[in-house]
Amino acid sequence: MLEWPDIAEGCRVHQRTLFDWRRNKYQMNHAALQLLREKYGIPLPKIEVLPDTWHLKASARLGARKRYELYGNPGTFEGRRKGGAASSLKFRNNPKLASKSGFILRKHIVRPPQSALLAEFLGIILGDGSITDGQVRIYANRKTDGDYAHFIKKIAARLFNVDITMAAREPNCLELAISSRDLVDFLLDCGLKKGDKISSGVDVPGWVLDNKEFSKGCLRGLMDTDGGIFFHKHTTKGIRYRHMGLCFTSHSKPLLNSVCKMISNFSIKCKSDGRRHLMIYDRNEVRKYMQIIGSHNGKHIRRFRSYKSSRV
Repeated sequence: MLEWPDIAEGCRVHQRTLFDWRRNKYQMNHAALQLLREKYGIPLPKIEVLPDTWHLKASARLGARKRYELYGNPGTFEGRRKGGAASSLKFRNNPKLASKSGFILRKHIVRPPQSALLAEFLGIILGDGSITDGQVRIYANRKTDGDYAHFIKKIAARLFNVDITMAAREPNCLELAISSRDLVDFLLDCGLKKGDKISSGVDVPGWVLDNKEFSKGCLRGLMDTDGGIFFHKHTTKGIRYRHMGLCFTSHSKPLLNSVCKMISNFSIKCKSDGRRHLMIYDRNEVRKYMQIIGSHNGKHIRRFRSYKSSRV
């Protein structure tokens, strides 16, 4: 007959006996039970073999419930913020661990000095771009501005050493996107603003306005995105005339005023309606603009070259 001292001895050897108060019975290590079976030659009843960690899940649940009762929800905003900051610091200090864990580190860009090319890129953003917390987007006409979209990709790579993705959007739009918080921070340092350009009162940065070469670059970017060459006709004394003009459109009054100021600084005559349109009507003034400022948008260059005569 199996006596309790023998059971106690077997359990003492293997140190695997616990009393399960929920089930009101002892839990015994399987190896200890086998030892007793071999020693006394008794058949084993139907048993349930539990892993060594059988009690951890229930204990953890009870501990978590008690902790919640004492201190409330541990998942606070401040706690998550601190945890995220600690994780980011750990992965920044160990890029290999970040890559192995699938953690995406911030992409660092080249921070170029102030230049006419940088000012032109800012003009493109001011014209047909948008800035969010972690991304810069630029929009172009899919049918007429395909070549110009590739030009934007080239200058972004040259300035910042970043990749820019291009995707077709319905109905007739090309979307160029750069996902980089570092680039967003840099553009904000340059004087641009995030979010809605109209409500934020977006404008040309002061360091661009104060330098003629930078102003040239910024004007090119603005006109190549939100401007265009047009033709208008009128009849005088029975003779029909065809004239060339240049138009810039923006709903931002500060930006409209700055564009007017920059153009006037080059002694080019322009007129603003003070609301959303700026015009250069005279063909000689348009020619002067194209000679001094120029364009990198093939659409504008082709339209300018197509003009042959003021008469039809």
